[in-house]
Amino acid sequence: MITAMNYGIDIEKIRTKIYNFKKLKTVYFVTVTFITGKQKVVMIDRGQSKSLPQIDEFLKCEKPDKIQLEYFKGNSEKRHDFRAYPFLEVAEQIPANVQSQFQGFGEAEINSLVDQRLRDQKRAEEFIRLQEEVSELSSELDEQRDLIDELETENEQLKTELENKKQVRYYAGMLGDILEGIGISKEKIRNPIASLMGISDTEKPKEVSQASQQTQVQNDNSGIVEDEEPISKEQKERNEIITLISDYLNSTDNKMLALVFTLFSEIEHDTDKANAVITYLKSQNK
Repeated sequence: MITAMNYGIDIEKIRTKIYNFKKLKTVYFVTVTFITGKQKVVMIDRGQSKSLPQIDEFLKCEKPDKIQLEYFKGNSEKRHDFRAYPFLEVAEQIPANVQSQFQGFGEAEINSLVDQRLRDQKRAEEFIRLQEEVSELSSELDEQRDLIDELETENEQLKTELENKKQVRYYAGMLGDILEGIGISKEKIRNPIASLMGISDTEKPKEVSQASQQTQVQNDNSGIVEDEEPISKEQKERNEIITLISDYLNSTDNKMLALVFTLFSEIEHDTDKANAVITYLKSQNK
């Protein structure tokens, strides 16, 4: 059977050459062309090491005058190396000094040598295949490590954001409990406390102000009139007081806000202190 060795082509050497380029982070391609007379047929176009054994498969059906190998680096169209291998007769394939080594050998010895050579060749092929697999697995491992690093970084950022939001809810809830006793909604105090801490609470939905609601009602020309629940005088006065306190808390500086917070905290633990404060203020106005 005709093989690449009949043309002086050592497929394993070429595969080793391609693998060595791969270790240098360079992709090395080979184009195989069968030439018979003036006819040229490209059998393998820019193939890699795995494609080279196909030469022997093609030679089962073809017997070209010579085989041409062209080598390319990466995406370059300019060939890096070139060589043509003519078909060698049996006498040309085995040098005379090699033939003399087989003189005196019986058929069994020759078959044993051939079998040993085939085993060595298969081991060499298996070694190259395993090296390629190791290289591919190493690349996949590096990609997975990069992905793990990105996920760990993202996880740390999410933990920090979660802790900040917990602090916003804790302080807003604590101060809200204090102010709720005098009619101030927790939602009104959440943003000032978050701003004081330098934290943005992005989960809080935008509220539609009372003035905006009134504007929407004034601009509504649909002709549909909705019944509104009447607000009592007491409720109206209560809302005005809450609005005044809220506006004051939003406009005061951090130092004063801290003092007000301390005052409300003391009142929360002992409501009688509120009366004591009022009594003290009245005494100062006399």
